[in-house]
Amino acid sequence: MKKLVSRFMAVLMAMAMILSMSMTVFAAEAPKGTLTVNNTVAGKTLDLYQIFTATKNGDNVAYTLNSAYEKFFQSKISGASTLTGEALSEKAYAYVKDQVGNDGSNGAAFAKDIMGWILGNTITVEATHTTTTTGADTTVISGLAYGYYVVYPLGATDTSTAPGNETVKSVASLVSVTGDDATVNMKSNYPTVDKKIIPAQSGSGITVGAIVDASWDGSHQMELDDENDPEDTIAPHSESDEKKAGDFGIGDTVTYQLTSKVPDMTGYNSYTFKFSDTLSKGLDLKEVLSVKVGNTTLTAKKSGTNTYALAYDQAKRTLTVTLNDFYTSYKNRTGETITVVYTATLNKDAVIGMNPNTNKAVVEYSNDPITGGTGTSEPSIVDVHTFDFTIYKYYLKDQNNKDDKTALANAEFELYKANEAGDAADTNAKINIVDEGKGVYRQATADEAKVTGFTSAKIVSDADGKVLVKGLVAGTYYLRETKAPEGYNKLLSDIKVEIKANYDETTGKLTSYSVDYTYNGTKTPGNAITSKDNSPEVPVENKTGAQLPSTGSKGALMVTLAGIVLFGALTASKAFGKKKAKN
Repeated sequence: MKKLVSRFMAVLMAMAMILSMSMTVFAAEAPKGTLTVNNTVAGKTLDLYQIFTATKNGDNVAYTLNSAYEKFFQSKISGASTLTGEALSEKAYAYVKDQVGNDGSNGAAFAKDIMGWILGNTITVEATHTTTTTGADTTVISGLAYGYYVVYPLGATDTSTAPGNETVKSVASLVSVTGDDATVNMKSNYPTVDKKIIPAQSGSGITVGAIVDASWDGSHQMELDDENDPEDTIAPHSESDEKKAGDFGIGDTVTYQLTSKVPDMTGYNSYTFKFSDTLSKGLDLKEVLSVKVGNTTLTAKKSGTNTYALAYDQAKRTLTVTLNDFYTSYKNRTGETITVVYTATLNKDAVIGMNPNTNKAVVEYSNDPITGGTGTSEPSIVDVHTFDFTIYKYYLKDQNNKDDKTALANAEFELYKANEAGDAADTNAKINIVDEGKGVYRQATADEAKVTGFTSAKIVSDADGKVLVKGLVAGTYYLRETKAPEGYNKLLSDIKVEIKANYDETTGKLTSYSVDYTYNGTKTPGNAITSKDNSPEVPVENKTGAQLPSTGSKGALMVTLAGIVLFGALTASKAFGKKKAKN
């Protein structure tokens, strides 16, 4: 009997163990869902917080509040401050449904509200927290327990216009995962900067010298109105005037505009926001003209609301504009435009032709309200180009053989800017030239031309007949030969030179440039230059004539001698005839 009882008990224990294992397996095999998040940026962090767990039977879904969120709902629902468990869960479900609406169109305010609470209670809700790294465009998250989630792209913002009936915008989204078809179309993005070239602005600003020696604090700078306001009296312009690439001459001033948006700062109590703009070797920082947020013009100060601080790293050629006390000043101004306007000068180190003088701007911004970490936007790149052409001085020994060219050295030229109509040289706009040696000449900067004793160099052809002229903005010029090589005739008129730049309408980038030239009414279209290693050529032919005979030449002497001999013969013949008649 004892053996029978013992065996029975062993069977019961085995069945209990099997049942326990089955229950464990059953719990582990609770249904999982899949969430697809669209409009994601690769390499970012996506946080998911499960507010409610869920079970599903057909079309019916039952939600249960995660206990980690009880305090949030107790503070939000009237009369629920002491409720817990199922009683609070039922109230919380009704509250969320009322807040977001039947179709979820009013969910932004609730998402923003609960996201702010979550970021202030991260330890409390950690057990409900799932994180993943985003992919490009679309991120698929599988194996999610059924439930109702807040989806939060860490460090993102939402500066778009609020859709539908929403009056509040939120970087966070809400989604119910009860299968494999849950989808979120993210409205959020990450802080960006857009850098462009704009028309020149009048007035003066904070100079690079003041920035370097730190005397910029409290310095005067010009105040710009809304650049797109048609009533703007200070160099108004529209978006069509803004360019991603442009051409300038050496010494010209380039006006840049950086724009961004005030980000959504939900969950933060401080926020870093600064522009960093790195100039190429061919561009020198000149002045910071204006910094604005919306219609508010900021003051250059080391601290304080509605102020900004400046720094310039000369070695790295990087300008930094930091917006002070950013959170306090702009936490309620999400989506307003931030604008920085500054100038730079194209210098003698500028690269030429298809080689761009590239500079780029980024914005550094807070991307983690818990750790205080920062991120950096994708760079916004702008190209500045300046152009050149090669003069080739030659003559033809045989006018019937156009390929038999002989190079001519020591021809001298001057270059003039065309008049406003472009049909004649503007003698008041002679281009000041600097000789860089080895047959290379460039346009002088304004500062170089102002130096006492400065004299514009003559453009002189080298032994190979060639000379490179660089640092020119696209436009019309006139090349004037002021002295021909010894033994050759100077050109009778100027050569019209037209530098033409072609930019892609979509990207704004330079695709090619060419140089057309006209002499004696004959225009020769130039070839399109697309390579960084090529330069357009302007051929200049000189002509020389055959030597004219001199009056004291050998030929004239022979004619004279022949005349004398003939005259002598006639005289002798006449004398001989008279003598014969007399006899």
